[in-house]
Amino acid sequence: MYFVFALLAGHQRRKARDCEPMKTIVVNVLKMSIVGLLLWWMVASGKLSWEPLAVFLRRPDAIFASVVIWVVGPLFLGTLRWWLLIQGAGLQCRYFYAMKLQTIGYFFNTAMPGAVGGDIVKAIYIVKSQGGAEAKTPAMVTVVLDRIVGLIGLFLMSVVTASFSYQQLSQNPVIVQLMTGLGIVVVLSIVFLTMVFIPYKNRPDPIAKILAYRMPGFTILSRIYAALRTYRERPWIILGTIALSVVLQVVFLWYLGFIGRILYGDEAFDPSLLAPIFPFGILATAIPLAPGGMGVGHAVFERLFALVGLPGGANVFNAYALSQLVLNLLGFIPYLALKKQGPKAGFDRSQVEDMAATI
Repeated sequence: MYFVFALLAGHQRRKARDCEPMKTIVVNVLKMSIVGLLLWWMVASGKLSWEPLAVFLRRPDAIFASVVIWVVGPLFLGTLRWWLLIQGAGLQCRYFYAMKLQTIGYFFNTAMPGAVGGDIVKAIYIVKSQGGAEAKTPAMVTVVLDRIVGLIGLFLMSVVTASFSYQQLSQNPVIVQLMTGLGIVVVLSIVFLTMVFIPYKNRPDPIAKILAYRMPGFTILSRIYAALRTYRERPWIILGTIALSVVLQVVFLWYLGFIGRILYGDEAFDPSLLAPIFPFGILATAIPLAPGGMGVGHAVFERLFALVGLPGGANVFNAYALSQLVLNLLGFIPYLALKKQGPKAGFDRSQVEDMAATI
């Protein structure tokens, strides 16, 4: 009887695995349909036009700025941030190898949305380079923390940058509300990080005990807390990566303002108004519908720009996002180079699922 149940269970598992590819296809088709409808609606309503993209043909400095921003921002600073986290986790990895994996991650995030996450691919290659399965958890911790310190840096950059134009921004009640919300998030982040690095040598960790309760959101917070605690002996790494994140977000904010000015002119486009709304727009692009938040990002940036009196949110975001996404495709080159090294350099679906379940 047990044998019969085992056969039935195995059949059900095989059936579920066989249905998985179709489920993935259906989900991706639905996502792209939503994105397509959003873009169609924005074009039909006159909020989005593809003509402003011609600025990259008319203005060589726009192309130059796009390339420089990508190299300095995602490639150099983004890699440096992740590489520091790798070193802090006790993993051995050369900076330029991390840069190669970083570009591969950008390629997967751009070319294969919803299929294989670029972060998971990076973690898989790190584990392979260490030569042992024991590196799975610390490798995945590094990519998770890379996102977390990136968010903290984004909020911190927005608050600090906006404070320089406080007198001007305080005249707009919408901006005041946005900045108040961001300020609360920054304060909570500082408190959370302070608790992370408090040593509990001879007594149980009270924060871990609290987060062990079954409350909404506590599971995710507990994992984030545990990941950060692995760096409690090296707090300078977390602080350093947050500082890098602030610089990285300043670079992105400057580029968004640069695109806005060349599309609408210096008089119509005041880049100082971008700081309070930038984090909310970036968070919206994290919704996993299309690469770079296309569709959702257009709609959200259009609305955010209108709130602070800036023109062309959808058009500015369109040029901003597409100019960077095209460069992300360059990650295909190092990916092919690694694949030519043989089967051991590749990965399969089971490895992706196993890595995703690590954290």
